Amino acid sequence: MHGGDQNNAVLKATKDAIHHCCMAGISEIFEITDRKTQAFIKADIYVPHPEEVDPSVVTNYLEWWNVEAEVHHGGANPEGIALNGKPKTEITIAIVALTVYVDV
Repeated sequence: MHGGDQNNAVLKATKDAIHHCCMAGISEIFEITDRKTQAFIKADIYVPHPEEVDPSVVTNYLEWWNVEAEVHHGGANPEGIALNGKPKTEITIAIVALTVYVDV
């Protein structure tokens, strides 16, 4: 994510994680009627500057689940491109790992 905003990078990584996982049909397969009590998501957030991250970015996006978000140091901050004499942009790479627990 260009611009160095840790929270925007975390939200993008969360969206990527939830859209690339195998949770489709989880409610039907495990007969979950209440996601808040029968399932739990542990979100591990890895960013270059953890002190700048608000974990509610993840919990608010996944509001229909019971979510615990924990921020760790990780991710990456490579330099971006510099064009026409402008300063290089800061790129923030966040990693969000979602582990889903189901009470069956």
